[in-house]
Amino acid sequence: MTSVLRSPLVLPLAVALVGATLTGYLTIPTGTELPIHWGVDGNPDRFWPRDRALLVAPIGAAVVVALMIFVGRFAPRRQAGRHVAAAASTGILALFTAIQTVIVLIGLGIDVSMVRVIAFAMGLLSVVIGNVMPKSQPNGFAGLRLPWTLADPANWAATHRLTGRLMLVSGSILMLAALFLSVGPLLTAVTIVAFVLPFLIGSVYSYIFARSKGQPFRR
Repeated sequence: MTSVLRSPLVLPLAVALVGATLTGYLTIPTGTELPIHWGVDGNPDRFWPRDRALLVAPIGAAVVVALMIFVGRFAPRRQAGRHVAAAASTGILALFTAIQTVIVLIGLGIDVSMVRVIAFAMGLLSVVIGNVMPKSQPNGFAGLRLPWTLADPANWAATHRLTGRLMLVSGSILMLAALFLSVGPLLTAVTIVAFVLPFLIGSVYSYIFARSKGQPFRR
């Protein structure tokens, strides 16, 4: 069994996703148009019929899990990055479950902001990944797999320690932003920046570390 399927959260999340999907098919009238895409202003701008719309999240989740299992089969048995990949894939499955739940609620006439839910979920995912990144070791499976991090264990450790801390901070800020910022372009921009910036800073830091052969990042 791969590390992805060993996660104790995979089965409950899968059950919740299936449950939300079945609830949608059983309670939302046939032919109802459901939103599948939202603009930067937070308003839905693309709709599909119920039967198709409710398949998007389950198919997306199945593809992600299948891809992680497929890649994991070719990774060395003791691959150091497996726990990072497992945390990421579990978080993504949770994100799909949250999206499906919101779509069903919208279909039932309950006003829920998808943009706010996605922003909060991505912040939580950032915190989860950031918590496990410092514990990883050089591997060919997950992490900031750059030539200079793979070539130098000290660079890898320093880069992932810094990136993990940045993800914890940015993820926490993003969750607060999802709760208190108005839905619109600003929240969308904060979501993108908060999720991307730690990886960008970590990549630049690892390159500078490799060029200078300096000491790794420390508290």
